[in-house]
Amino acid sequence: MLATHLCQPDTAKSCGACCGLYNYPDSSRAALIERLGRRSSLMERVRAGEIDLQAYRQRLAASEDQRRIYATIYSCEFVGFIDADRRRVGCLLHPAANAGCDLREQSFYGRQLCDGHFCPSYQKLAQHEVDCLLRVIDDWYLWGAVITDIDFVKEFFRQVEPRLGEAVRPERLGTMAAAWLKDYCALKLDWPWRDQSRPRFGKYFFVGEDYDIAQIDYAALGCGLSVYDRVLVSLASAFESRAELQRAEERLSQIMEGFIDGYRSGD
Repeated sequence: MLATHLCQPDTAKSCGACCGLYNYPDSSRAALIERLGRRSSLMERVRAGEIDLQAYRQRLAASEDQRRIYATIYSCEFVGFIDADRRRVGCLLHPAANAGCDLREQSFYGRQLCDGHFCPSYQKLAQHEVDCLLRVIDDWYLWGAVITDIDFVKEFFRQVEPRLGEAVRPERLGTMAAAWLKDYCALKLDWPWRDQSRPRFGKYFFVGEDYDIAQIDYAALGCGLSVYDRVLVSLASAFESRAELQRAEERLSQIMEGFIDGYRSGD
């Protein structure tokens, strides 16, 4: 188990993916900021005694789009911004947000399940991988998108570490290497070859109650499996031609090579 609490690692970022934060048809940053801000403002009224939790639920039901990409995953209505600067998302019912009063029994899953749940990233990611990401991501939206995509994270280190001849050491990340790793993470926000034809979350695609793992049809593109296949699938890629695939691979190679050069130089 990791020493880092991935949900709330520091004061600059946090993750609410397990609460269904990215499970809305419009999970863009702007849409989620509006949704989370509305909830935080309403919860302030609950704490002030102006409305109760039932009224909170009713007002959100009337004002929010209740549709979910994957119907089986519940999207908790009590996820909101938990700090004044609105840099961190989290549970509005948690005792840390309510002067020690634990209100999580009012949630869909209840206090015990919420308190004891740890996502697969806690088991699958290595501490040095997480520590590297902590150094380059200072944004709740990007942190949640990256830290929950195990393949996306693991594949970066699987690509660069054999060429470096060692595991990447976070304390050795200089300015240049950190910048390249940040560029890699930012692909989650701006990837020109993203599949827009169906709801996707990383490598998964959803149709009602069903989901599956997407695959790239390399045969249709006239080529073999890409060395970056896991990254490309995690980025929800769809290519119209072999030339598009090659451009995507060139972008990933540029990032990997830039990171390796920067790490070696220490600059």
